[in-house]
Amino acid sequence: MKQILLGVLVLFSTLVSASQVENLAKEQLQERVHVINTLQNAILMKDSKVADVDALFANFTDDFEYVHEVYGGTYSRQHLYDNYVKFLHAGNYKRTTPRYKIMTMLAGHNAVAVERQQMLDGKLESHLSVFEFKGRKISKIIEYWQ
Repeated sequence: MKQILLGVLVLFSTLVSASQVENLAKEQLQERVHVINTLQNAILMKDSKVADVDALFANFTDDFEYVHEVYGGTYSRQHLYDNYVKFLHAGNYKRTTPRYKIMTMLAGHNAVAVERQQMLDGKLESHLSVFEFKGRKISKIIEYWQ
């Protein structure tokens, strides 16, 4: 009987630990955003490969969503992945310098608001994005720019 009870307790504690998601500290969240920004920039370079897309998506949760109301609304992880690969194969990614430079970050509980800048047609643009986390992976990116 003790063995059964012990087995149930071990199983229960394993299930509870597996369902808990690690909360990252402010500095860890900001470091993860830097990693994602670097990976996003790498995809847009002229010699990028599908492996670059795979490297980015390895940092997303299975239920990841990308939200950009101005450019189509909400995209699932698979839809966004397919778009990246489609544009890559079409030769649309031709950059020779990184697109985004992080200017400011404000980290909260499992989220980071990020101001990124890009040069477009000789004009400097600022973009606001929010990265939401589940543990070390990104569960949602919401874009607030046109």
